Amino acid sequence: MAEETSRKPMADAEADSLRRLERDVRDLASRGDVALPAYPAVALRVQKAMARPDFGLDEVSHLVGSDAALAADVLRCANSSMYRRGAPVTSLTQAVTRIGAQQVMRLLVASGLATHVHTAGPLAPLRRLIWIEGLASAAVCQELARQRGLRSEEAFALGLLHDFGRIVACSSLESLLEERRLAGSLPADAWAGIVERLHVSLGLLVASRWQLPPLFKDVIAAHHGGAPGSSEDPALLEVVQVSDQVVAQLGANPSVSSDDLACIPALGKFVEREVVARVLRKVPEFVEAFEMPAPAPNGKHSPIAPPATTLCAGERPVRFGVTVNLGRRARQFTAMAIARNGLALNGTEPLPENRLHEATIHTQPGPLRIWTITKLARPEGGGFHVEMHPFALSGVERGLWDALVAGESPRS
Repeated sequence: MAEETSRKPMADAEADSLRRLERDVRDLASRGDVALPAYPAVALRVQKAMARPDFGLDEVSHLVGSDAALAADVLRCANSSMYRRGAPVTSLTQAVTRIGAQQVMRLLVASGLATHVHTAGPLAPLRRLIWIEGLASAAVCQELARQRGLRSEEAFALGLLHDFGRIVACSSLESLLEERRLAGSLPADAWAGIVERLHVSLGLLVASRWQLPPLFKDVIAAHHGGAPGSSEDPALLEVVQVSDQVVAQLGANPSVSSDDLACIPALGKFVEREVVARVLRKVPEFVEAFEMPAPAPNGKHSPIAPPATTLCAGERPVRFGVTVNLGRRARQFTAMAIARNGLALNGTEPLPENRLHEATIHTQPGPLRIWTITKLARPEGGGFHVEMHPFALSGVERGLWDALVAGESPRS
């Protein structure tokens, strides 16, 4: 997103520390000494069961039910807007029947990896953002592949895993940060830069360790502008490359319409742009299905320097209530400023950065309920200053949001 930040050149000591961290992660990767998460065990058992000609959905349901947390994720996904058809499902057998065994296996991979993503750590906000982007990419890849007559379930897995090296890069950097003290804090884009430079080699290491099919290695290696001939399946490689461009749009704008997607050359067909735009509106609920309780702040020094603000130019003062749902508890804030890309709030407690929340904006003549992503949370006075951005608004929600930004009645 376009943000106003108080960026200043990194001090020499900070820049040297960052270069050493990147070099040391590369050295660990070259020796194969990077700690990687295990391939999710239940997904592996389901995969082995499905390899037998006599497997059944009841067996898949039983395997999923062996892990209560995974079972809950599958049920939430089956009832999310991504897969919902008709009445809510209440049993794993119904969920597996609705989603399909192949897709359940992919969701189990996502659920198993979510545990690794949501652990506490100094770069947790960056990990959370990467995970949201990965799930969004998986959803876009699945629907775009289906529209093009390609293998949609494989496309989902490619979208989910092609950038997982970014998560591994964050974890590797965090392990080194525990061993040494960084001189000061660095802007988020400095950390994102090092993660970007490391993620392909670490992603290939993951693919090798997990013994993923050759296609996954091709896509991981070539998704940043690789020629179609560099993959055994150029059509699926293009789908993944398109998903990266779509997800970039999602991160930069409160909403993404089919017209907004016209800037992506590979989405030349209107019907494809419409399909992708509809999928993006389902992403927040899909991400929410894999959320876990946020770790409590540990009070330690953060290596990520907070920006002065994440709101774009042109903000204006406001004053109205905002209710944010986090887990099972609603938290109350007061909006103090609004800009095209977000709200500045005051409250008595923080919100986890780069996490999606449902927020209700209490305006006249009625409330506006939208998905938001927290971009900044810092102590201020006796409370906290929080900035949140609208995320994946529908067309109607975007109209109401724009009216609110302009100071008009959002229901007029």
